[in-house]
Amino acid sequence: MTATPLSLRPQLSLKAKFFRIALLMGVLLGALYAGMQLGEYRKEKWESSHFARQKNQVQSLQQQVDAVQKSQALVSQQLTVVGAERDALKRELTALQQDFAITRETLSFFESLLQSNDRNRSASFVACELQTSSVDRLRYRLLLVQGTDKTTELAGRLLVSVQYQLGGKKQQLTAKTQGAPIAVAHYHRAEGEFELPAGAAGPLVMEARFVEPQGSKVLASCQKKI
Repeated sequence: MTATPLSLRPQLSLKAKFFRIALLMGVLLGALYAGMQLGEYRKEKWESSHFARQKNQVQSLQQQVDAVQKSQALVSQQLTVVGAERDALKRELTALQQDFAITRETLSFFESLLQSNDRNRSASFVACELQTSSVDRLRYRLLLVQGTDKTTELAGRLLVSVQYQLGGKKQQLTAKTQGAPIAVAHYHRAEGEFELPAGAAGPLVMEARFVEPQGSKVLASCQKKI
């Protein structure tokens, strides 16, 4: 019989074992460090990309906000212009209404001139109006017309008064321009106000008289009762 040959493996020394373990640990630590570096790089890259996206979103939102603010400013300017145009139209309408009232009054005046063709009288009142302008105020309007066949001015004095009741007794107020001399050339327009005392009651009767410059002869007269 032949003997089986023995295979002998060399035994590592303790120093070699430590070297192998240290080398393995170094490889593991290197791999771990490389993995950490790769993770940090990817993290920084993601954060940078995420920050860039957020920055772009913020810029986009800011642009939208700026656009909205510009649009609001434009709308505000348009509303201001529209408001100014509306106010201008209201003022123009008021002016037109006033012009229309003046035109109507003038037309009424000339119609009254045509209707008051009294050649036998030197003058006459074609308008004799009395209205309440407030609780204690009366407003009067008079239109005195010269006879249509007269060519020279007619001089005289205008006397205007109003009668009222106060405590059951009749009282009278005269106009502030009472007795002032006037000259009528075709027509003369007069208006004014009476301020009534507290407690004054009706009936209210206004009397207007156009008298001679020096005497008391009445050339024209009218009454209005409210």
